[in-house]
Amino acid sequence: MKDLRTGIYSLIMLNIIKTNGPIHGYALRAKVMELSDNTLTPSESTIYESLKYLEKRGLIKSFWGKASGKGPPRKYYVITDYGEEVLRVVNTEALILARLLQLVAKGEGEPRH
Repeated sequence: MKDLRTGIYSLIMLNIIKTNGPIHGYALRAKVMELSDNTLTPSESTIYESLKYLEKRGLIKSFWGKASGKGPPRKYYVITDYGEEVLRVVNTEALILARLLQLVAKGEGEPRH
């Protein structure tokens, strides 16, 4: 279950980073919660595991920057060119999968007699 959630969060986060980047992990978590009307509340470990996964695969890169105000430096994330290429393909597949999931969940994927 954890791997499935991490994959879904990774896709959501990659889209948020593309749209809102550069962004730090705390703001990213807040954005996921905001966009889902607080129905999705990923743990900090889920967020940072997903970020490590995306960075390790070259889909995003990070850098240290000053936080707004007086806070300590934060690690910010931006999407790479490769990440944008992958995102175009995966978003298309995800939309198809979402439609398929809706059909199956409604029972429309049942065999016909």
